Amino acid sequence: MLKTEERDIRGHKYIVSLFPAMQGYLLARQLISVFTDKDPVSKLCEIDKEGELILKLLENTARDDMAINKATFDKIYTGNLVEMVEALMFVFEVNFKDFLQGDVIGNLAKKAKKVTNKKKEG
Repeated sequence: MLKTEERDIRGHKYIVSLFPAMQGYLLARQLISVFTDKDPVSKLCEIDKEGELILKLLENTARDDMAINKATFDKIYTGNLVEMVEALMFVFEVNFKDFLQGDVIGNLAKKAKKVTNKKKEG
């Protein structure tokens, strides 16, 4: 059984399960440029043009006991992209904190917060 962590995000219960080691490694390789970029959210959008990487990152995640996958993604995140960014940050934190230096996740969180604050203001 894989380790899971739970967090409330915008009033919804998120449960993230750790990726199996090989899956985590392969995803980390794809994400190196995201983790090291000055604007990680833009970099993620740049390398994930079709949305497949986002789905892979969220596939071990449930929101209010609903698995996040291709069939449920639009239902959950239509008009709700800020929550999606926060969910991704939680996935990064759970799955990659031992792989990344603490500052990287902290910087990602700060940059994601800026994006979410801009959305709230706009």
